[in-house]
Amino acid sequence: MKVRTLADKVRICAANNADLYQAVFRAHGLREHRNLFLWWSDTPAPPYYSNMTTLDPDAIELQLEAVKHLSSLLRGPFAVKDGFCRLDLADMGFKVLFDASWIWTDPDSAIGRTGGGWPAGWRRICDPDALHAWEDAWASDNPTDRRVFPPAILDNPNVALLGRATTAGFDAGCIVNRSSEAMGLSNVFAKGDDAEPVYQDAANAALAYANGLPLVGYERGAALRAARTAGFESVGNLRIWLQLGEETT
Repeated sequence: MKVRTLADKVRICAANNADLYQAVFRAHGLREHRNLFLWWSDTPAPPYYSNMTTLDPDAIELQLEAVKHLSSLLRGPFAVKDGFCRLDLADMGFKVLFDASWIWTDPDSAIGRTGGGWPAGWRRICDPDALHAWEDAWASDNPTDRRVFPPAILDNPNVALLGRATTAGFDAGCIVNRSSEAMGLSNVFAKGDDAEPVYQDAANAALAYANGLPLVGYERGAALRAARTAGFESVGNLRIWLQLGEETT
Protein backbone atom coordinates (compact mmCIF):
# COMPACT_ATOMS: atom_id res chain seq x y z
CA MET A 1 0.00 0.00 0.00
CA LYS A 2 1.34 3.42 -0.92
CA VAL A 3 2.27 5.51 2.11
CA ARG A 4 0.71 8.98 1.96
CA THR A 5 1.28 11.93 4.29
CA LEU A 6 -1.63 13.88 5.75
CA ALA A 7 -0.87 16.64 3.25
CA ASP A 8 -1.12 14.11 0.40
CA LYS A 9 -4.45 12.87 1.72
CA VAL A 10 -5.95 16.35 1.98
CA ARG A 11 -4.95 17.14 -1.61
CA ILE A 12 -6.54 13.88 -2.79
CA CYS A 13 -9.73 14.64 -0.82
CA ALA A 14 -9.95 18.14 -2.30
CA ALA A 15 -9.35 16.88 -5.84
CA ASN A 16 -12.00 14.18 -5.51
CA ASN A 17 -14.51 16.70 -4.20
CA ALA A 18 -13.76 18.97 -7.16
CA ASP A 19 -14.43 16.03 -9.47
CA LEU A 20 -17.92 15.76 -7.98
CA TYR A 21 -18.42 19.50 -8.47
CA GLN A 22 -17.47 19.12 -12.12
CA ALA A 23 -19.94 16.29 -12.54
CA VAL A 24 -22.84 18.20 -10.97
CA PHE A 25 -22.16 21.46 -12.83
CA ARG A 26 -21.80 19.63 -16.14
CA ALA A 27 -25.05 17.76 -15.50
CA HIS A 28 -26.71 21.18 -15.16
CA GLY A 29 -25.00 22.45 -18.33
CA LEU A 30 -23.15 25.14 -16.35
CA ARG A 31 -19.75 26.59 -17.17
CA GLU A 32 -16.87 25.42 -15.00
CA HIS A 33 -13.10 25.68 -15.10
CA ARG A 34 -10.15 23.97 -13.43
CA ASN A 35 -6.41 24.21 -13.13
CA LEU A 36 -3.84 22.80 -10.69
CA PHE A 37 -4.71 25.35 -8.03
CA LEU A 38 -8.50 25.70 -8.00
CA TRP A 39 -11.81 24.77 -9.55
CA TRP A 40 -14.37 27.53 -10.21
CA SER A 41 -17.52 28.50 -12.04
CA ASP A 42 -18.65 32.00 -12.99
CA THR A 43 -22.32 30.92 -13.26
CA PRO A 44 -24.75 30.74 -10.30
CA ALA A 45 -24.23 27.45 -8.48
CA PRO A 46 -26.85 24.79 -7.71
CA PRO A 47 -28.08 24.80 -4.09
CA TYR A 48 -25.46 23.72 -1.54
CA TYR A 49 -22.58 24.09 -4.02
CA SER A 50 -19.77 26.64 -3.95
CA ASN A 51 -18.56 28.63 -6.94
CA MET A 52 -14.93 27.90 -6.14
CA THR A 53 -12.94 25.23 -4.34
CA THR A 54 -9.19 25.31 -3.75
CA LEU A 55 -6.85 22.49 -4.76
CA ASP A 56 -3.45 23.74 -3.54
CA PRO A 57 -2.59 25.02 -0.05
CA ASP A 58 0.11 27.41 -1.23
CA ALA A 59 -1.43 29.22 -4.22
CA ILE A 60 -3.04 31.79 -1.95
CA GLU A 61 -2.48 34.94 -4.03
CA LEU A 62 -3.81 33.30 -7.19
CA GLN A 63 -6.85 32.03 -5.29
CA LEU A 64 -7.55 35.46 -3.78
CA GLU A 65 -7.46 37.01 -7.24
CA ALA A 66 -9.90 34.37 -8.45
CA VAL A 67 -12.28 35.22 -5.59
CA LYS A 68 -12.09 38.91 -6.50
CA HIS A 69 -12.84 38.06 -10.12
CA LEU A 70 -15.87 35.96 -9.15
CA SER A 71 -17.10 38.76 -6.89
CA SER A 72 -17.11 41.09 -9.89
CA LEU A 73 -19.14 38.64 -11.99
CA LEU A 74 -21.65 37.07 -9.58
CA ARG A 75 -24.41 39.36 -8.35
CA GLY A 76 -26.09 37.12 -5.81
CA PRO A 77 -24.77 35.11 -2.86
CA PHE A 78 -21.98 32.65 -3.54
CA ALA A 79 -19.65 30.46 -1.53
CA VAL A 80 -15.96 29.55 -1.64
CA LYS A 81 -14.64 26.25 -0.31
CA ASP A 82 -11.18 26.80 1.15
CA GLY A 83 -9.92 23.24 1.13
CA PHE A 84 -6.93 23.96 3.37
CA CYS A 85 -8.14 26.80 5.65
CA ARG A 86 -5.56 29.14 4.14
CA LEU A 87 -7.71 32.02 2.90
CA ASP A 88 -8.96 35.03 4.86
CA LEU A 89 -11.92 36.45 2.97
CA ALA A 90 -13.44 38.59 5.73
CA ASP A 91 -12.17 41.85 4.21
CA MET A 92 -13.83 40.89 0.90
CA GLY A 93 -17.29 40.73 2.44
CA PHE A 94 -17.37 37.02 3.27
CA LYS A 95 -18.33 35.31 6.51
CA VAL A 96 -17.47 31.80 7.65
CA LEU A 97 -20.44 29.54 6.98
CA PHE A 98 -18.91 26.46 8.61
CA ASP A 99 -15.73 24.47 9.17
CA ALA A 100 -15.49 20.74 8.50
CA SER A 101 -12.98 17.89 8.38
CA TRP A 102 -11.70 15.93 5.42
CA ILE A 103 -12.08 12.22 6.16
CA TRP A 104 -10.24 9.16 4.87
CA THR A 105 -10.28 5.40 5.29
CA ASP A 106 -8.28 2.76 3.51
CA PRO A 107 -10.47 -0.07 2.16
CA ASP A 108 -8.72 -2.73 4.21
CA SER A 109 -9.44 -0.80 7.41
CA ALA A 110 -13.09 -0.30 6.54
CA ILE A 111 -13.62 -3.94 5.56
CA GLY A 112 -11.78 -5.08 8.65
CA ARG A 113 -14.26 -3.25 10.90
CA THR A 114 -17.42 -4.50 9.20
CA GLY A 115 -16.65 -7.51 7.08
CA GLY A 116 -17.74 -5.58 3.99
CA GLY A 117 -20.65 -6.74 1.90
CA TRP A 118 -23.41 -4.92 0.07
CA PRO A 119 -25.91 -3.58 2.65
CA ALA A 120 -29.44 -4.99 2.61
CA GLY A 121 -31.99 -3.00 0.66
CA TRP A 122 -29.51 -0.65 -1.00
CA ARG A 123 -29.39 -0.17 -4.78
CA ARG A 124 -28.04 2.17 -7.41
CA ILE A 125 -30.31 4.87 -8.82
CA CYS A 126 -30.57 4.27 -12.57
CA ASP A 127 -33.60 6.15 -13.91
CA PRO A 128 -35.14 9.64 -13.56
CA ASP A 129 -38.14 8.49 -11.54
CA ALA A 130 -35.94 6.81 -8.95
CA LEU A 131 -33.67 9.86 -8.93
CA HIS A 132 -36.68 12.09 -8.23
CA ALA A 133 -37.70 9.87 -5.30
CA TRP A 134 -34.12 9.69 -4.01
CA GLU A 135 -33.74 13.49 -4.09
CA ASP A 136 -37.09 13.97 -2.35
CA ALA A 137 -35.77 11.81 0.51
CA TRP A 138 -32.39 13.59 0.53
CA ALA A 139 -34.11 17.00 0.52
CA SER A 140 -35.96 16.28 3.76
CA ASP A 141 -32.68 17.20 5.48
CA ASN A 142 -31.49 19.53 2.70
CA PRO A 143 -34.48 21.74 1.80
CA THR A 144 -34.38 23.70 -1.46
CA ASP A 145 -36.85 24.98 -4.02
CA ARG A 146 -34.75 23.67 -6.93
CA ARG A 147 -33.57 20.26 -8.09
CA VAL A 148 -29.90 19.75 -7.30
CA PHE A 149 -29.29 16.51 -9.23
CA PRO A 150 -30.62 16.54 -12.81
CA PRO A 151 -31.13 13.26 -14.71
CA ALA A 152 -27.95 13.89 -16.71
CA ILE A 153 -25.92 13.01 -13.59
CA LEU A 154 -26.99 9.39 -14.11
CA ASP A 155 -25.04 9.27 -17.38
CA ASN A 156 -21.71 9.96 -15.67
CA PRO A 157 -19.85 6.64 -15.29
CA ASN A 158 -17.78 8.01 -12.40
CA VAL A 159 -20.77 8.96 -10.23
CA ALA A 160 -23.29 6.66 -8.55
CA LEU A 161 -26.26 7.66 -6.42
CA LEU A 162 -27.13 4.89 -3.98
CA GLY A 163 -30.20 4.48 -1.80
CA ARG A 164 -31.99 2.11 0.53
CA ALA A 165 -35.37 1.45 -1.03
CA THR A 166 -38.67 1.28 0.82
CA THR A 167 -42.27 0.96 -0.33
CA ALA A 168 -42.52 4.76 -0.03
CA GLY A 169 -39.28 5.60 -1.85
CA PHE A 170 -35.93 5.79 -0.06
CA ASP A 171 -35.08 6.18 3.61
CA ALA A 172 -31.28 6.43 3.30
CA GLY A 173 -28.72 7.12 0.62
CA CYS A 174 -25.41 8.57 -0.48
CA ILE A 175 -23.38 9.59 -3.52
CA VAL A 176 -20.08 8.01 -4.52
CA ASN A 177 -17.71 9.46 -7.12
CA ARG A 178 -14.56 7.92 -8.52
CA SER A 179 -11.30 9.76 -9.05
CA SER A 180 -7.92 8.40 -10.05
CA GLU A 181 -6.74 8.15 -6.43
CA ALA A 182 -9.87 7.89 -4.30
CA MET A 183 -13.57 7.10 -4.14
CA GLY A 184 -15.61 9.94 -2.67
CA LEU A 185 -18.49 9.33 -0.26
CA SER A 186 -20.87 12.25 0.21
CA ASN A 187 -24.48 13.32 0.74
CA VAL A 188 -25.07 10.54 3.26
CA PHE A 189 -28.61 10.83 4.64
CA ALA A 190 -31.05 8.83 6.74
CA LYS A 191 -34.72 9.32 7.54
CA GLY A 192 -35.82 8.27 10.99
CA ASP A 193 -32.76 6.09 11.55
CA ASP A 194 -29.63 6.27 13.66
CA ALA A 195 -26.83 7.98 11.72
CA GLU A 196 -24.05 5.57 12.65
CA PRO A 197 -25.37 2.32 11.13
CA VAL A 198 -26.54 4.19 8.03
CA TYR A 199 -23.10 5.74 7.60
CA GLN A 200 -21.54 2.30 7.89
CA ASP A 201 -23.98 0.94 5.29
CA ALA A 202 -23.11 3.84 2.96
CA ALA A 203 -19.40 3.13 3.39
CA ASN A 204 -19.95 -0.56 2.63
CA ALA A 205 -21.93 0.35 -0.49
CA ALA A 206 -19.18 2.73 -1.58
CA LEU A 207 -16.58 -0.01 -1.13
CA ALA A 208 -18.36 -2.04 -3.78
CA TYR A 209 -17.39 0.67 -6.30
CA ALA A 210 -14.00 1.59 -4.85
CA ASN A 211 -11.96 -1.21 -6.48
CA GLY A 212 -9.28 -0.90 -3.82
CA LEU A 213 -9.26 2.91 -3.66
CA PRO A 214 -9.47 4.70 -0.30
CA LEU A 215 -12.81 6.25 0.64
CA VAL A 216 -12.74 10.01 1.22
CA GLY A 217 -15.10 12.89 1.90
CA TYR A 218 -15.77 15.63 4.40
CA GLU A 219 -18.12 15.89 7.35
CA ARG A 220 -18.86 17.87 10.51
CA GLY A 221 -20.91 17.49 13.68
CA ALA A 222 -22.91 14.29 14.12
CA ALA A 223 -22.05 13.10 10.61
CA LEU A 224 -18.34 13.37 11.42
CA ARG A 225 -18.85 11.31 14.56
CA ALA A 226 -20.72 8.70 12.52
CA ALA A 227 -17.91 8.64 9.95
CA ARG A 228 -15.31 8.07 12.63
CA THR A 229 -17.36 5.20 14.06
CA ALA A 230 -17.43 3.75 10.54
CA GLY A 231 -13.63 3.73 10.44
CA PHE A 232 -12.77 7.10 8.89
CA GLU A 233 -10.04 9.36 10.26
CA SER A 234 -9.89 13.14 10.07
CA VAL A 235 -6.93 14.17 7.93
CA GLY A 236 -7.34 17.96 7.64
CA ASN A 237 -9.73 20.87 7.80
CA LEU A 238 -11.67 22.92 5.27
CA ARG A 239 -13.75 26.08 5.53
CA ILE A 240 -16.76 27.36 3.63
CA TRP A 241 -16.93 31.13 3.16
CA LEU A 242 -20.17 32.84 2.11
CA GLN A 243 -20.47 36.23 0.42
CA LEU A 244 -24.03 37.48 0.60
CA GLY A 245 -23.77 39.74 -2.47
CA GLU A 246 -25.45 43.00 -3.31
CA GLU A 247 -28.92 41.51 -3.69
CA THR A 248 -29.11 40.30 -0.08
CA THR A 249 -27.24 43.01 1.85
